Amino acid sequence: MGLVKAEGQQITPCEKPEEPEQVEGHTIKKMLHKISGQPNSYVNKIDYIFGRTLGAGSFGVVRQARRLSTGENVAVKILLKKALKGNDVQMQMLYDELALLQKLDHPHIVKFKDWFESKDKFYIVTQLAVGGELFDRILKQGKFTEGDAIKIVHQILEAVKYLHSRNIVHRDLKPENLLYLTPDADSALVLGDFGIAKQLNEDDELIHKAAGSMGYVAPEVLTTDGHGKPCDIWSLGVVTYTLLCGYSPFLAESVEGFLEECTSGREPVTFHKPYWSSISTEAKDFILQALTVEAHDRPTASELLNHAWIAKKIHKTDNLLPGIKKEFDARRRFREAVEIVKLNNRIKKLKELYSTGEESEDSDIEENSTFSGLNNSMANLSMSSSSANEVNADSSQNLKSTLTQNAFAQIVRAATQNKDRIKKFKDDSENSQD
Repeated sequence: MGLVKAEGQQITPCEKPEEPEQVEGHTIKKMLHKISGQPNSYVNKIDYIFGRTLGAGSFGVVRQARRLSTGENVAVKILLKKALKGNDVQMQMLYDELALLQKLDHPHIVKFKDWFESKDKFYIVTQLAVGGELFDRILKQGKFTEGDAIKIVHQILEAVKYLHSRNIVHRDLKPENLLYLTPDADSALVLGDFGIAKQLNEDDELIHKAAGSMGYVAPEVLTTDGHGKPCDIWSLGVVTYTLLCGYSPFLAESVEGFLEECTSGREPVTFHKPYWSSISTEAKDFILQALTVEAHDRPTASELLNHAWIAKKIHKTDNLLPGIKKEFDARRRFREAVEIVKLNNRIKKLKELYSTGEESEDSDIEENSTFSGLNNSMANLSMSSSSANEVNADSSQNLKSTLTQNAFAQIVRAATQNKDRIKKFKDDSENSQD
């Protein structure tokens, strides 16, 4: 479902993030950058070797990199200033995100590492989570029980409690923003993407402009009444519901439809049979508490941590995975079909924006980045297999700098994989009708 845009927002002076510490040495490079008009922090870019692309959005991409001074692998969000130029709302959100990330330190929140900028781009460096998205991880397991769900929700609640104690509202809590740090079975779950998070001046301050993801956004966000910390609790309730059955409690794709859906019945959601037959009454009560329609009656994260479902750690052993897979796989295949169009549009937009970029290696993009010439594009754009899968400090001279052609190869590859999955989905559908 689509993003609820923040429009017509009044702009207050941007809270500038703290300036990053510049890497030591490299006097000549600093001098050259100063002569060429590059910002002081741009020298920090030499501390990173960039590898594969992890994702793409409207304003840039996220890439894996290795930080030479520490030897750690990190994620770098790279945003085009050209895309943000003249857009005070987006600039405000960027500075807000940087300022917020610099304040956060919690085991279940992605860690901020560094930031720097060039004449054309902003770079935000964070902890790299390589354990996969929440639902992708669940679907790979052999078994998933209610007890497993409790462990997940407990970690999310701890992160939300931490944020709310610092008067920060995340506003985009959804499965795609919940990542595992490592592939290990005991890996921590972390909350990421603070692009639309807000720092409140007061504990009960309200935000009056809508932002978030339809399907997870709280009803008060879509009204003129204003919203605050309780909106994250509603989103948590939706995530918990989906976690236990594999499908979303809300089907509406319009604001009016959603508000009607969650307010017309005695309860905001329905626990359908047979999916919910083996789920405990405590779990259902937890969800209903989180999905209290009136925001001021909704429990806090601290209160939900004391709820019987979480505190008593109910250990039901029924395997929920077959039902979750059946429902979530169908929804995921549909989402991947939509992603083909979105990815193709991103390729076109990013190509146009980079065509006049400051660095030749960043703007040298093949025109043939669509499905029709995929094989040639992949051959021309791909980096060596060793550098595509692992960022090696010793091969720094052979790696091109930020947003190389490989970024677009990765986007095309992702789109092609989706195309293959959709073809399989169509074939499966046709066979099931025979």
